[in-house]
Amino acid sequence: MNKLTTIAFVLLSITIGTSQQSVKSFANMATVQPETFTEFTINDSEYTLHFELEETKDKEHFLIISVELHNNSQFISPFEDKEFKGKFFLNLGTTNNLDFKENIIETPQAVDSYDKFGQQNVKWVKVNTTYRQELNIKTQEDFKVFGRLQFTIEPRCTLEQIPFSISYKDGKMVFIESKC
Repeated sequence: MNKLTTIAFVLLSITIGTSQQSVKSFANMATVQPETFTEFTINDSEYTLHFELEETKDKEHFLIISVELHNNSQFISPFEDKEFKGKFFLNLGTTNNLDFKENIIETPQAVDSYDKFGQQNVKWVKVNTTYRQELNIKTQEDFKVFGRLQFTIEPRCTLEQIPFSISYKDGKMVFIESKC
């Protein structure tokens, strides 16, 4: 019986040592992320953002941003006429290669609601919303653009600045990892 207990203990030790070793080696493996991608997601406790690049059959390009709100969060629509530093704002930085074509499309459109703190009506986005912005490619040469999305998320009252990078190479538009 004593030999059986010893053998069981040795086998158990070998098994535990082997499984721990494989976990360690797995933890030390480098994870490979793709260099380019056509969509990505940002998760936050107050919202989830999903960025996507779309090319239509007519070779039109769109930047699509879907916003899912959590915990009764909200932000000010880009269609609000009053000046607010933290309303939804999208830019492509300084570039001569790409710009926005026409106005951004907001679905569903934000409606005026009374803001008791500012004692005025404001176009608050309080529901999950998708933004669709057509892109105007101004060159056929390869380029990279570094843009950002900015908005203030309420009630947390923090200015969110989300960088993104777009590459246009060999007629294909993709996101690349932002280095900022």
